Amino acid sequence: MKGYSLRFFSFVILFSLAVSMIPADASGVAISAVTASSNNGEIDAAASTGYATTTLYWASTGNYGNGDTITLTVAWSGAGAPSSTSNLLNCTPATTTAFGSTGSFTSLGAGTATWTFTAPVTGPKTGGLCVRVPVTTNGTGTLTTQNFSEAILSSGTTIDYGAAMFYVNGGNDVTVTATVPATLSFMITDPANLTTEKHTCALGTLTSAVVSSCSYRLKIQTNAKAGYTAQVGADHDFATGAATMTNIGAAGTITAGTEDYGAAMAVATSGGRNPGTGAFDQPAVAQAGYTINDFPIPTTFTNFVAYTAPFVVTSTTAFTQTNLVTHKAAISGGTGSGNYTQHVTYRVTGSF
Repeated sequence: MKGYSLRFFSFVILFSLAVSMIPADASGVAISAVTASSNNGEIDAAASTGYATTTLYWASTGNYGNGDTITLTVAWSGAGAPSSTSNLLNCTPATTTAFGSTGSFTSLGAGTATWTFTAPVTGPKTGGLCVRVPVTTNGTGTLTTQNFSEAILSSGTTIDYGAAMFYVNGGNDVTVTATVPATLSFMITDPANLTTEKHTCALGTLTSAVVSSCSYRLKIQTNAKAGYTAQVGADHDFATGAATMTNIGAAGTITAGTEDYGAAMAVATSGGRNPGTGAFDQPAVAQAGYTINDFPIPTTFTNFVAYTAPFVVTSTTAFTQTNLVTHKAAISGGTGSGNYTQHVTYRVTGSF
């Protein structure tokens, strides 16, 4: 029993000594990283000497005393760190103020620096340490893209510890890339079915009693930034080879009983990208000369319809996103007989 009591008493003494050696105010602290350009720790360019000025700021958990030290350690993330022979340097000027105490790093190595207080801290508990860190690869002048951390550990009156990151030459960046191929499509379709191509337009047998007509749609799509322009041109006027039908006048309307030939266009009322909202709800734009009800078909290529941003046809029934072209003809009693033909061609150009 006497031996047990002695062992127990010895344990209590050792435990008490161990507890008394633990600093009462040891604490991790939040640290902010600042470079010379105050850009939240990002280092975008190196000085001619190959070093960057860095500062750690934090709020101490207590005042530091005379002779207390703060050890600052630099740790690079991954390969590509500057040469191990490149020591840390004091900031310029070499003497700075930390927590109200003037001094400089008393020890500078390749990855560590030690600050020693020469007087007790009596002022604010918020301060910082400045150190110059090599940021070029092996002294070649090439800026490394590796990040590094700076950690502090104080010893003496107050024990503080923490770390913050510095980012070199985009070492904290990720470049995300993607490719969107350029698209441009054009299809002449049946007026009632956007999946069926149509390359004939039959006006039938003409009489002076009615205006004959036939239709098709221009289905145009593109992701071109500045949209598209469609041109129209015919090989010749509407003719038989021996007789030519009268083209409608520039401001005319085709009416039964009067010899006239031409076309009309109902432009797409949606499908164009709205620059403000991004929605494809804008109309196509009929070009000059084709905004009237009926117009003559030109025999040289002429701008016909356009839009100045991407244009889409969102479904097989999105008729309002296509341009409806209707050819019309009317004759009088004196219109020459024969089979009239005209070959009409469209050309679509994207503005990428």
